[in-house]
Amino acid sequence: MYCNFHKEFCLQTYFHNETIELQSHGTRCQYHDHSHWYNPNITSGSVNLFSNIIHGIDDRLKAVEIAGHTPQEAIKIFSKQDHTHKVYTRNTNCWAYGLDLSCISPWNSYGKTRKAGTLLSPRHAVWARHYSIKVNSTIRFVDQNNKVFDRKIIKTRAIPVKSNSTSHRAYLSGFDMVIGLLDSDVPSTISFAKVLPKYFQEFHPTRMYVRLPTLCTDFEEKALVDDFSTQTHNMARLTVPYRNTTRFQYYEPKISGDSGNPCFFIIENELVFLFAFTYGGAGSGTSIQFHQDDVNQIMHGLGGGYQLKEVDLSNYLGNHDINSLFG
Repeated sequence: MYCNFHKEFCLQTYFHNETIELQSHGTRCQYHDHSHWYNPNITSGSVNLFSNIIHGIDDRLKAVEIAGHTPQEAIKIFSKQDHTHKVYTRNTNCWAYGLDLSCISPWNSYGKTRKAGTLLSPRHAVWARHYSIKVNSTIRFVDQNNKVFDRKIIKTRAIPVKSNSTSHRAYLSGFDMVIGLLDSDVPSTISFAKVLPKYFQEFHPTRMYVRLPTLCTDFEEKALVDDFSTQTHNMARLTVPYRNTTRFQYYEPKISGDSGNPCFFIIENELVFLFAFTYGGAGSGTSIQFHQDDVNQIMHGLGGGYQLKEVDLSNYLGNHDINSLFG
């Protein structure tokens, strides 16, 4: 505990079984001369946003623990997946049950349970370029009531690579993203993921020792938890949760076959898309924030009549709050 900032933030956002007391400011504390508990560069709205992101996952993990469900049980999004007969049953004991996860595709005709896709609009999906889904493939979505909807991918377009590299795989570093157009809109019972406001070009919560949890999936359709690390330039990166936390019980390293699966923040009980996996371990991938203009141009060019939808953070912060954490 470095200072009053960290004490108050910790008290506001985490579960505790004991009283926290500030022992000392420490010689390296940056904030000991401040009359308020927060850094002047960190608005109260920023802290409230952090708190919402943290509670959006940690409260749910705590709830399934109190209910007596093990992580091995509560990590599974579906209790049944019969891809052949198109029968899916959502796991009511999953920690993420109650969130609308219907934008996440569990199956497609080209990669089966691999080569995942995620809806960014009722008619556009995103996935990894290096693990791409072909045109004329069928992609499947399941609503919250386990009703199945299949759509055909009729057009695709990759994010343009703007790199000096001559490698044919230069797109892996920050351009590993494909947008696909479906043959028709999914129904309103299938959701699509929103994105952060465009001004989140850079995002560094770990500079304040703040660990923000993310919801990620793998090819087995598990609801995994990673901590967000940084979003710099065209890449977003995760880190392994601390081993002594509940989050770590829901962490798994990303392996071959997980590429293209999505990573989200949970804000106001909504999924906010960050990236699709390119690299393994804790995982990293191409930042959709960096490529918002590219993605919107591609969506316009493909047709369908939609653009990316930004999550409304007006209750927390705006352009004037860009600082050392956002910018």
